[in-house]
Amino acid sequence: MERLTAPDLLERVIAGNARWAAGDTERDLLGAPADPLEHLPPVAVIGCSDARVPPAAVLGAAAGAIFTVRLPGQYVDIPVASALGFAMTALDTRLAIVLAHEDCRAVHAAYEEYTTGEPPNLALAPLTGALAAGLYRAGGATGADEAIDVNARVTAQALITECPSLRKSIVDGDAQLCVLRYSPRTRLVTVLEERVVPHAGVL
Repeated sequence: MERLTAPDLLERVIAGNARWAAGDTERDLLGAPADPLEHLPPVAVIGCSDARVPPAAVLGAAAGAIFTVRLPGQYVDIPVASALGFAMTALDTRLAIVLAHEDCRAVHAAYEEYTTGEPPNLALAPLTGALAAGLYRAGGATGADEAIDVNARVTAQALITECPSLRKSIVDGDAQLCVLRYSPRTRLVTVLEERVVPHAGVL
């Protein structure tokens, strides 16, 4: 079983996404065990619940290769950070990916709440309120589409803040955190941040 470094893993998932976009059905284990009873995913994805964005599929990964945590708008709370910490400390996960996507209804709703002060959907209000607060702390956005990228970067920093094991692995050079944005229209990902590091004072 090959043990790929985090930069190598990122290169492989970008290549896997290109295969997905082209309609290729090949799936990459990314060095994870072929035995379905073993659980050592080298990559973790913190993604949105949107049904159009299944992380393993869009990144061309095989079953067992990606540890996945999904909430609308990639929202980070204690269970999400704890799940990622488990992957980093117990499963030998080395690459963490924040996977945002275009046309994210949760972030669009959060942006509307950010600009109007009123949640557009009461069922999502607790979530969109938290996402809108994140947009505010990050300095806002000029539109709903830009808010998707701002929110993704906010998510990445929230993971570093809330997940000490991720933060330590990044500082020690053992892991990497990146931010990607997926387009349901083109089926391709764009790299927003190749390597996210802790802000000053978060170490």
